[in-house]
This record gives sequence, structure tokens and C-alpha cells, in this order.
Amino acid sequence: MAHEQIGHQDIGDTFSGTYYVQAAYIKKTTTNRDYTDMTLRDKSGARPVKYWGTVKDLEKGCFVFVAAVVEDYQGSASIIARNVELVDEPKDLSDYIPSFEDAAGLAEGFDDIRAVIAGIEKDTKDDTCGLLVDEVYHNGKFFDRFVRSPGSDGPHYGKIGGLLANVVCVADHASKAAAVYALQPDESNVLITAALLCRVGGADAYDMEDCMPVMSKRGVLLGVSNLTMSRITSAIRRVIQAAKTDGKSVSQDVILRVLHAVVASGKIDGVTPMTKEALILAGILELDTEVVDAIDFIENDANKDEEFTSFDARLGRRYYRG
Repeated sequence: MAHEQIGHQDIGDTFSGTYYVQAAYIKKTTTNRDYTDMTLRDKSGARPVKYWGTVKDLEKGCFVFVAAVVEDYQGSASIIARNVELVDEPKDLSDYIPSFEDAAGLAEGFDDIRAVIAGIEKDTKDDTCGLLVDEVYHNGKFFDRFVRSPGSDGPHYGKIGGLLANVVCVADHASKAAAVYALQPDESNVLITAALLCRVGGADAYDMEDCMPVMSKRGVLLGVSNLTMSRITSAIRRVIQAAKTDGKSVSQDVILRVLHAVVASGKIDGVTPMTKEALILAGILELDTEVVDAIDFIENDANKDEEFTSFDARLGRRYYRG
């Protein structure tokens, strides 16, 4: 039987399947009867589920087989489990761990953007940007982790391949913005390079744990921006050392401008954008963050049958669905 994704069920649906238990609590009804309040998830997302009974040894991290119906509760979908049974963890977790489906397309997108940098370098006769990008990404072990890392602990980028998707999206916007704002070739290269590097610390900051994207201990203690700067500065030192060994030189001004764009766009130490490329990158990142947060809010809002969502306190508005 095909897995029925819990996030796609609506009022009136009856469904069954095996799901990951994100949370489980024993509560009491007004008549003092025990019932189970669970949060179940698969790759389509997490949904609250009620079961008018208890299941022995049920706890976070388990997998359960559930037969359920989606009822109408005051205009909202309410999932009521008719049967709940503990089961072994499935051997194939592809139905439970969210991932970007077009991984190959995203990887090609990354290569295409790297090719843009190479093309510009033919005109500028300066390969500093390309050397820096390659030094960061051309470690096979790191790149494998990068392409599989979630890009956040939220729904949109919180998937396997989410970090790659985030970087490709930002860098693609940067490449197009360079043309729209008629940047000089050296400015365009700095902008696109900074866009490819500005989220690289996400590979150290986010993991998939128990079918969910989470922030790692390093992410919590150091933050994505600091982890990003650590990787970039280490790469810069290696690039400079390799150039000295080979009797070559790299542009210190280009390195400085790339660093400034990354630092200013990440709002590190209160540094504000002071170059065209830093201004553009900061705007792209702000736009991407706001749009993704809004999309996540709309898709996970409980008022699915209303014209307007509930109030989004973070962005200070409701959203119109139509």
C-alpha cells in the first residue's frame, strides 16, 4: 500500500499509514478519561493527532501505524486516530525525511553559477573569486555534506538538499541582479562569489535528526554567520598560501570586498553594507528570508478554509489566500 502523506489530508478524509512520533502526551478529558495527544510527521510535515485512549511505551522517536479520520472541528481539520499501534522503524525512510526532489537540477544550477564566475574571470584576468569558491567547496567530504544538509530548521529549507537549494536560489538572484543594476565585471564577480559563500556555515549548523531538521550544537553555540566566516577565512588562508608557493598572487581587494559582502549581509558585528555588491546581497537575503517565512506560515496556518490566515506576529500581518 502506498504511503498516505499526513500533511495532505483534509476534512472528510480517512487514511492510514506509518508515521514518526514527534511528540506524545497523555492528557485527560473533562470527564477525567485519559487520551493521547500526539504530533505525527512524515516528509509532508507534522500534524496534531488525538487518540481517545493510550498506547503503552508510546514516546517521541517511535513509529506508529495509525488509522485515522479527519473531522471538522469549528471549521478546522482535526485528525482523530481510530487505531494506533507501535511498529518498527521502516527500513526505507524516504517517506519520512523531507528532501528537495530535484537534487540533480540544483547541483547543475550550482555548476552553472560557478561557470558564470569563470566567464567573468576571462574578462577581468583575475581568478581570485574562482580560487576562493573552489577552495571552500572542492573538498569532497565537505561537499557531500553540503549538498545533503538542510538549510534551516524550518519547513521550506529544512530538507535534505535545503542548503544547496538556498545557496543556488540566492546566487541565481545575485547573478541576475548584477545585470539588472549594471555592475562592473569585478563587482559582479564579488557579488556572485559572496552569494555562493554567504550560507556555507549552514553545513555545520544544521542536521537531520529523527526525521526533522535541527540546529546542531555548533549551530546553537556559534551561529550560522560565525561558522560561515570560519570556513571562508580558513579557505582564504589556504588560497593565499598556495599562491605564494606557486609564485602567484591573489587580489587582496577582491578578498576584502567578498568578506565585506558576506559580513555586512549577515549583519555580523553590526557592519552595514558599504559597497554595491554588499547592498544587493543583503537585500536578496532579506527578501528570501521574509518570503520563505511567510510561505511557511501560510502553509502551516490552521485557518486553511479562511480567506485570511491568522496573524503572523513576526512579520506583523495576516495573509490573503483568496
